[in-house]
Amino acid sequence: MDDIWAYRVSRGGDTSVVALSGEVDMNAEVRLAEVLLAELQQPGTAELRIDLHEVTFLDSSAINVLVQVFNAARESDRQLHLVRAHRTPLKVLEMTGLMPLLALKESDEGVSGPDR
Repeated sequence: MDDIWAYRVSRGGDTSVVALSGEVDMNAEVRLAEVLLAELQQPGTAELRIDLHEVTFLDSSAINVLVQVFNAARESDRQLHLVRAHRTPLKVLEMTGLMPLLALKESDEGVSGPDR
């Protein structure tokens, strides 16, 4: 089965941005965890931002990965933030109660995402 999701990575200073797109579901779980954890562990990375602007679907397995990566970030004294969540992904994240832990305040979104 072909992947129905994709990602792009950009780095600037001590911040890495992983922009996700498409349907991030159980088919993406293993690779998503690998990508996010590897980016979090890049030398010099203090903050990982996950850009959800182009995500059309987010399921519980993706939420599980986000929690796993959040815990890894906390253990390594690094920051993890979700940015540009909207519609369906935003609703799922709000229902799980994760947005207060993972989302940046609008005034804190100074680093550009990959498409800006």
